[in-house]
Amino acid sequence: MIFLRKYRTINKYKKYREIGKVLNHKIIDRFVDKEIILQSGKLLGLVKRDTLITDDESDITALMDFTINEYQINGKKMVQLYKEKVLIENNIEEEILDALIKSYTSLFKIADINHKDNKLFFDDLLNTNSDPIELIDIGFSQTASPGLLIFLRLVPFADFNITGGYGFPFNGDLEEYLLREYKHFVKRIKYSSESIKRYIAFFKMYRRCGIELGFR
Repeated sequence: MIFLRKYRTINKYKKYREIGKVLNHKIIDRFVDKEIILQSGKLLGLVKRDTLITDDESDITALMDFTINEYQINGKKMVQLYKEKVLIENNIEEEILDALIKSYTSLFKIADINHKDNKLFFDDLLNTNSDPIELIDIGFSQTASPGLLIFLRLVPFADFNITGGYGFPFNGDLEEYLLREYKHFVKRIKYSSESIKRYIAFFKMYRRCGIELGFR
């Protein structure tokens, strides 16, 4: 019975991942144009003289995640606009959109990993009163290790949590430095959204001192 439940959960996770990737492209095709990309890039510090300049593929991945889930038009994110204005094709797409709308970013510390079940257990370092968080990620659960720090988007579903598919990993010994620098960064970023300021701050710190790890 336990094996069957685990099998169903992993299959559901894989299915939602695949549909989520397609949904991201639909959102981009429907609402994201060159001007929005440039505006998002400017916020992340990736634009010089109206030209998008990126160092590698990770910059592009972060830019698209930021554009879809953080950048706002008239106070609404792209995922919100898509749900309101586009005919949703099926219940899974609707579930994914609802989860993305409820998603949030934070700096997490890996407390433990269950490699067999593809589960990670996190402590939220920016919300110290929160309970430990359990999350499923097939690729990340095999490449990460306890003590690692990771800034990521947590996407909550009814029966499990997943990542947004990408994050900014840091060595565990940088915890005090990151928390201290984060406080300095957000004071200098002139933007009303705390979520956007948080993303910008950790993206810039990741480009400065982050490490590479695999997600799936």
